[in-house]
Amino acid sequence: MCAASLASCMRGAPDGPPRSASPDAPAPAPGDAASVPLPSRAPPPDVRRLAADPRQGSAIALADLDGRRVAYVADEDESRVRVIDVEAERELSSFAPGGAPAALLMLPDGRLVVAVRDAGRLLVLRGGGSASSPLVVDTRVDVPVEPVGLALSPDDGTLIATSGWGRAVTVLDAHTFTRKAEHVVGREPRSVVVSTDGKRAFVSHAVGQSLDVIPLDGEKAKKPLSLGGGEELMDRAIMAGVQPRVACQGFALAKTASGRVLAPHVLVFPGEPEVSSGYGGGEGREPEVFHVPVIDEDAASVLAESRTLRVGLDGSPTRCALPRAAVAGRAGLFVTCLGEDSVVLFDADAINPHDVELKKWSVPAGPTAIALDEEQGRALVWSQFAHALTTIAIGESGDAAPKPFALSSLTLVREREDPRLERGRVLFHATNDARISGDGRACASCHPDGRDDALVWSSPKGPRQTPILAGRLEGAAPFGWNGDAPDVALHLVQTVKRLGGTGLDGDDKEALMAYVRAMRAPPGNVARAPAEAIARGLAIYQSEEAGCASCHGAGGDLPDGAQHDVRSRAAADTQAKFDTPSLRFVGGSAPYFHDGRYPDLRTLLVKSDGKMGRTKHLSPAELADLEAYLETL
Repeated sequence: MCAASLASCMRGAPDGPPRSASPDAPAPAPGDAASVPLPSRAPPPDVRRLAADPRQGSAIALADLDGRRVAYVADEDESRVRVIDVEAERELSSFAPGGAPAALLMLPDGRLVVAVRDAGRLLVLRGGGSASSPLVVDTRVDVPVEPVGLALSPDDGTLIATSGWGRAVTVLDAHTFTRKAEHVVGREPRSVVVSTDGKRAFVSHAVGQSLDVIPLDGEKAKKPLSLGGGEELMDRAIMAGVQPRVACQGFALAKTASGRVLAPHVLVFPGEPEVSSGYGGGEGREPEVFHVPVIDEDAASVLAESRTLRVGLDGSPTRCALPRAAVAGRAGLFVTCLGEDSVVLFDADAINPHDVELKKWSVPAGPTAIALDEEQGRALVWSQFAHALTTIAIGESGDAAPKPFALSSLTLVREREDPRLERGRVLFHATNDARISGDGRACASCHPDGRDDALVWSSPKGPRQTPILAGRLEGAAPFGWNGDAPDVALHLVQTVKRLGGTGLDGDDKEALMAYVRAMRAPPGNVARAPAEAIARGLAIYQSEEAGCASCHGAGGDLPDGAQHDVRSRAAADTQAKFDTPSLRFVGGSAPYFHDGRYPDLRTLLVKSDGKMGRTKHLSPAELADLEAYLETL
């Protein structure tokens, strides 16, 4: 739509942008202290948070610095926070936070909160990032593994952080950064928004169907909301039933001024487990379709009428492939669509926002964040794959009429870049590539962030749970639940064939395999047990009586490479023997077994006794120790 406009406006960043120093103060020791204040080494700049700031974390934070509009960008690939002069379209400086920054949030006093994804830490930065006032560390705050989402309460008094791999939501005092509460939640919590009255936070998940409702004022905890829905089936314009679907890819949330919480994600039809077929779908149904349920923030409930997906008579629902970021403004709901490199504007006031597409913009590859600058009638989009910050027109100042074109796009200089891996990443997230699938799915559709979708899909060989890829391939051959692929290359060929793709070859095939091998592994373990319990669990794991290590290896990451009949064959399975999987990252990859029959580790240990390993003799305390050890792998 606007490719020509983008091509004509691309501007390179100046060579050698000024860089501020990396944080040099020692990290805080683990313990009860939630934060460590550090002395400020810079004069206070004139940093002004925008009046319409949504108080929601993003990879982009906008502010006025010394009278000019700047964008702070979390550049995960380069492990830096970039400071961009929006009007001059140039990089002012960058800051190394000691890891990959996932989200940024501007405090009312101009300090910048950075969620450092692979360090288990929040940094509070003082300074603006200009030559006269560089960014420096003001406070460090320890949080559970992999902080990825941030939000502030409307009164700016409470800071909430979500930890994806750590499965936690941390509630902090936004002035002292002391911990007020910590909530253990389901897998992969991501985006978070706070209700207008400040009483509760809503948390989305990259996998699973739930939306958490976290109390912030001491009220009784509420059960997670289910975002699962259904697709109305039409037969010659006559209602023929509703096809149940499960929710997935809940990376984003947005809240409107009227108090609607919007949760863009996809609804999945993984097929019937007892029917052998391709991976999901069937009977003409699309395996994954875009959906935006609406949550009433006061009632903390999903509006019933927004649960159902109404497909038009042509059978084509509105698509936003791989939704990754969202923000609501006067014009409506803006969603970045990673799989098709676009930003789509939906009617935020509609009963079903996904049914009412208003505008669409093409942007550079990999849009993962968006921020609104309604004062200037524009939005800024961060495209991580292209390393570009694009400005799109959403209307003149005070005008809600969006314009379907990009104003400019600034490509940032990269220090660490491998063209082959970059090509592989684009292919991994590419939807509507007939070489990869016949139904529009990408590799990332089932492997978000290179991990897994926690779903069990129908397949030609029976029900199959999606495995983690990132950091789990080394030493894990052969591949596939039946171990019928001796290497990654053959497994890729088999998977693409089952998805109905025509197949990749040559440089593109090599690039995709190289990217899959190089994907960033989850950062650390999720164990919450004492070290003594973990040590006891290791002893049990390695004991001859339990028998775990005999197949999975002494450390769980070197399986024996053999196929075993552990009496797990399901009705639709064509084979009885299954490959021994790696246990690397097993604590964060529920459910378990090839057909996902066990929802958690404890159930697996108790109910699989004698089928693989022996745990019946263990006491509840010993089972807890063994589970604690497995959580560390």
